[in-house]
Amino acid sequence: MSRFEVETRRIRIEAPVSLVWEVLTDVEKYGEWNPFTPQARTDFAIGSPAHLLVRMGKAKMQITETVCAFEYPHLIAWRKTFGTRWLLHAVREQHLETVSETTCQYHNTDRLTGMLAPLVFLCFGGYMRRGFTDVGDGLRRYSEAKYATTISSGAREDRHRD
Repeated sequence: MSRFEVETRRIRIEAPVSLVWEVLTDVEKYGEWNPFTPQARTDFAIGSPAHLLVRMGKAKMQITETVCAFEYPHLIAWRKTFGTRWLLHAVREQHLETVSETTCQYHNTDRLTGMLAPLVFLCFGGYMRRGFTDVGDGLRRYSEAKYATTISSGAREDRHRD
């Protein structure tokens, strides 16, 4: 069976993994930072739907996938079968890796299998890679800004206590 993978580079995020996980799982706020998937709706329960509005270049597509992994604070994955599994099956994984107490890394993979995988990879692989990279960059900027606000709020509170 044909297998193709779209993988992004690891993006270093200067914020604790728990804070980045909080941002990544707050789907109500995706429109504030996620240019590839500006709208999402899911409860992250295994087997439940993930309703996604995805941008592929200039086109927007509504896709419903199924949550297949949710491992705090390191992995979220959903999958979609188009037609039957042998025709096209896709699994997208979003990974967070702890680097230190205040730093983590994000990367994304999407595995495509089935008879249509080469065609989908050829037609949409570039859009997917750019979109997934945009997700990582947006997640980094938003999380780092949120963490900086948290740090400065904590410093202000410490000064008031003294």
